[in-house]
Amino acid sequence: MNINIIKTFVKKEFIQIIRDFSGIITAFVLPLILLFLFGYGINFDTNTVKIGVVNLDNTDISRDLEQSFSNSRYLDVVSFNNVKNAMEALKGGKIRAIGVIPVNFTKKFKTNSGEIQIITDGSEPNSAKFASSYMQGAVSSFIKYEDENKFNYANYVYSNDKTQNAPKITPVQRTWYNPSLLSLYFILPGSLSIIMTLTGTILTALVVAKEWEEYNMEILLTTEITKGEFLISKYLAYFILGFLSVLFCLFIIIFICKVPFRGSYFWLFLASGLFMLTGIGTGLLISTVMKDRFTSSQIAGTIGFMPAMMLSGLIYEIDSMPYLIKMLSYCIPAKYYVSTVTSLFLSGNVFPDLIYNSCFLLLFSILLAFLTYFLMQERLEYDT
Repeated sequence: MNINIIKTFVKKEFIQIIRDFSGIITAFVLPLILLFLFGYGINFDTNTVKIGVVNLDNTDISRDLEQSFSNSRYLDVVSFNNVKNAMEALKGGKIRAIGVIPVNFTKKFKTNSGEIQIITDGSEPNSAKFASSYMQGAVSSFIKYEDENKFNYANYVYSNDKTQNAPKITPVQRTWYNPSLLSLYFILPGSLSIIMTLTGTILTALVVAKEWEEYNMEILLTTEITKGEFLISKYLAYFILGFLSVLFCLFIIIFICKVPFRGSYFWLFLASGLFMLTGIGTGLLISTVMKDRFTSSQIAGTIGFMPAMMLSGLIYEIDSMPYLIKMLSYCIPAKYYVSTVTSLFLSGNVFPDLIYNSCFLLLFSILLAFLTYFLMQERLEYDT
């Protein structure tokens, strides 16, 4: 292997990158736009959910329960006289959930058997989950308040047995790693997978395919450079460009957006490097087979960009996917990188997961490099 040839072609790649300014835009301007969109355009936080409450009991205790919903800073409460009107509002999208306080609620509550019906709008699953959680939290606060002030109500069943008088269910909620529940802390680190896919896979696929279209590859194939030297020069050039893009994004995420980082920079750079190699390998493999920019861009977007966004766990929870799609996600390198980088940012060094994910990324990068080397032709093929 000739080191001088590799150095020469790496230099040639950087000259080409500087001349074709689209590569610089792809590596630095587009990531900046994506960080802005992921950080502020996509938001999974639901600060306030509009709900309806129907009080069919209309007693002091039931009104206290209704007031507990209004006291929650997460709920915007609208009162309805009957269930029919509330259902129409739910159907029309004016509210996201309904809390129905049934008749005889007070009577049953005094015997520790009170019930409340919660109806959520399933067309908005994320909002439905938040609404259900917030309403149950308000109910828990009400139970605690009534338990502490039970002597204010006549005919309340009371016993010296404190276990009998205590609420049968006491919800205890804890939030680890992200106490403020800001999705920004998850989305921005995870968005690195999208950015690196953009830089590694799509940019590499387009640039190499461009060389085929402009017949530069024919000239290269007439030189003394070998397949291995050619691939190494491509890997080095775009690995350096991609890693500079990663450092640029990390600076914005950690120092500009103030996302806390609790893990090891060594593991972060190692995982980022391995994932960058898989992206470059995917792009080189696509351009080696297709040899034209249009087809390469379509395939790179289909098998590179979209799976990295849809099947990596960044946008959609993998465990909630159908079994076949869930199994398919295990073949997506971005899944392992998203798991690694979000874990490093939010929970620190979880070594079993770091080693597991890094091994799979290494396996993918080696496999893609081997396939690219195997499929790359050494001599020109002419149609006869």
